[in-house]
Amino acid sequence: MAGAGVDDRISAAALGILRSRGPLAVSVESVAAASGVAKTTIYRRFSNREALLAAAVGSAATAVPMPSGLSAKDTLRWVLRHARDTIDDVVGRGTVGAVIANADPHFTELLLSMIRTTTRPFREDLRERARAGELRHDLDIELVISLLLGVVVAEMIRDRPTDDAWVESVLAVLWPALRSGALSSGAPGSAAPSQD
Repeated sequence: MAGAGVDDRISAAALGILRSRGPLAVSVESVAAASGVAKTTIYRRFSNREALLAAAVGSAATAVPMPSGLSAKDTLRWVLRHARDTIDDVVGRGTVGAVIANADPHFTELLLSMIRTTTRPFREDLRERARAGELRHDLDIELVISLLLGVVVAEMIRDRPTDDAWVESVLAVLWPALRSGALSSGAPGSAAPSQD
């Protein structure tokens, strides 16, 4: 059991550094200093910085099951809240800045892989809802994912609150465009009104 405690301390320290200072600040030395775990102990578990980063991201990438029985709108609400909480509590500003700057391409790819994996169930849920007629049939699922994640990142960069009232305001803007019955880009009558 002592090994699990050490592993938890290492992961928590690595994630803390990642959140606050970004991936370039994560090293065996910085994690040892933050965790109080000897460098030799960390090296026994992780052969290098990349392995340490991968383990830290992997520990944060645990899939959270989507609640069942939600309406399409409630599912979008849940995803916005989950994205907000994950970006605030797991990823952090340091990581967002590093990914935007692509300061560490290996880490950026690692994080993008985690995002693809953890959003897979939601993407499948959206596709099923579009097929079932709950959402627009022509919905660009990847664009919806980008919108939902992107709006959280944008608000973080702008240092604006992303509380539940914010989630509701985002949903009020997005839901009319996503719901079944919304005009699609190729549907008759969907053209923008003339500005004459």
